[in-house]
Amino acid sequence: MIKEYSVLKDGNNNISEHFKIKEFACKDGTDYLKIDYDLIPILERFRQYVESPVIINSGYRTLLHNQKIGGRKNSFHLYGRALDIPVLNTYKYLTTPELMARFFYTLKVKGIITYNWGVHIDTRENTYHYNVRNKIINIPLYKNIKYEDRTNDVGVLQFMLKNLGYKIEVDCIFGIRTKTAVKEFQLRNNLVCDGIVGQKTWQKLLTA
Repeated sequence: MIKEYSVLKDGNNNISEHFKIKEFACKDGTDYLKIDYDLIPILERFRQYVESPVIINSGYRTLLHNQKIGGRKNSFHLYGRALDIPVLNTYKYLTTPELMARFFYTLKVKGIITYNWGVHIDTRENTYHYNVRNKIINIPLYKNIKYEDRTNDVGVLQFMLKNLGYKIEVDCIFGIRTKTAVKEFQLRNNLVCDGIVGQKTWQKLLTA
């Protein structure tokens, strides 16, 4: 659902718990803007995970502003359906554009483009994942992780399990509670119950 707003009239109103309408406005100062509401829960989940304020580099763009900065002719920004989010050193876990992109992938975002400065996301219908830095199409699936591993992938795993109702903390440490939650998830989903998160477990998590 896409809604239209006035920065002057509505800009200081909250569109969600952590974001105001004016944060999505075009950078050329235009009063009019559009926002695709499908982006809001994605932003809030990202904000929840990094435990830090999130900056939107670019949300809605007017046609003239999009042309001025060299945006694509039919950019999703023109319709309020895209966001550019820079990587910040204040983010708790997602400290590189690639880690950010993989996290948005877990949120089932269809359009993800990774740049040096951060990540572009949009609400297109067909999947398009591209890393400009490495010229790679598609975001690599997560690596196998297991008990006692300490990586950012463990943190994403814990976040996904926690949002499915498992009582664990997000600390990027694959401890006994995380292993127990993984085995319970595997058991419920007819997977090999070994506590090791391989590709089949990741894929099931991504569709849960």
